[in-house]
Amino acid sequence: MDQKQAKRLAITRELMENAKKRIDLSYELEQDLENLELQRRMKQLNLEGKLLKKQNNELA
Repeated sequence: MDQKQAKRLAITRELMENAKKRIDLSYELEQDLENLELQRRMKQLNLEGKLLKKQNNELA
């Protein structure tokens, strides 16, 4: 293997490693966004529950 091929191989390996890191980060970000959406939905349901309870108490 000549020097040019060795350099090309090294660059290809580095690019593949960078791509793998980006894929891993993308997955982690997707999971984080999903968790944030679930947290937001839980807070929304909690607030809706409090509002319904308050309305129920006012009607009683």
